[in-house]
Amino acid sequence: MTDKTILIIEDSDVMRGMLRMTLESMATIVLAEDGKSGLKQALEIKPDLILLDIVLPDIDGFTVCEGLKKDDRTKHIPVIVMTGLDSVKAELKGLALGAVDFLRKPFVPEIVRARVSTQLALVDAQAKLVRMAMVDPLTDCFNRRHFMNAAEMEMSRRKRHSYSLVVAVLDVDNFKEVNDTYGHEAGDLVLREIANCCKNTVRYEDTLGRMGGEEFAVLLPEADIRGAFDVLERVREKVGAINFTHNGRAFHVTISIGLTEVEANDNAVNAALDRADQALYKAKRGGRDAVIIN
Repeated sequence: MTDKTILIIEDSDVMRGMLRMTLESMATIVLAEDGKSGLKQALEIKPDLILLDIVLPDIDGFTVCEGLKKDDRTKHIPVIVMTGLDSVKAELKGLALGAVDFLRKPFVPEIVRARVSTQLALVDAQAKLVRMAMVDPLTDCFNRRHFMNAAEMEMSRRKRHSYSLVVAVLDVDNFKEVNDTYGHEAGDLVLREIANCCKNTVRYEDTLGRMGGEEFAVLLPEADIRGAFDVLERVREKVGAINFTHNGRAFHVTISIGLTEVEANDNAVNAALDRADQALYKAKRGGRDAVIIN
């Protein structure tokens, strides 16, 4: 089963059927018979591609395209405009409104598939670029930049809705010794396994990021400080129980964690991160392998 979805907005039963048959091997096909229902479907399913007829029974395709491109929720979706009008003016208008391509009726199935294939490939390429900009390639966590962006967004939501937000900072104890003793490949293995342990322990709504080197951070929205402590204590225990093996050599690692609750006068997440760092350093000075609240 393909993981792509194409929304076809077309009022002709015959044309919808032809397009479905032409494209159903390439993607999941969703159909809309008019502009308003097409706009509604686009918002609900967020398709990977939209094929949009210009002549529709309620609002014309140009208006639909304009609406899609003005809405932040759908503006990224590529649109191929379709029409039976033999008009360069119509084609130019569609492209000016943000359409990525233009198909004239009657359709040649091979041409439709080729152009749709091109757009779906571009969707994949764009998704890969977005992922590369967001994700740390070693651990598959969010990178520092995206984590900080997510944190600031969470701070804004917290101010509007007045819920608790906990920030935690996690650091691998004696990580330099791991690299020096077992090699950098072993160090990379440790970071990947710790990231996986965190992902498998924190809640779905929590955000995990690699801040650099052996340091990670976690955002825990709508969690009180004691509940967050319990989650991170489980992370600490699970990491300590991992039996690492590299080139036939077994070893263990521990982590130290500092956490704090965002305060009412915190205007940015950096203030909370600084307090969490202070708690982390306290854990380090106290002998490591601990979770400390500030």
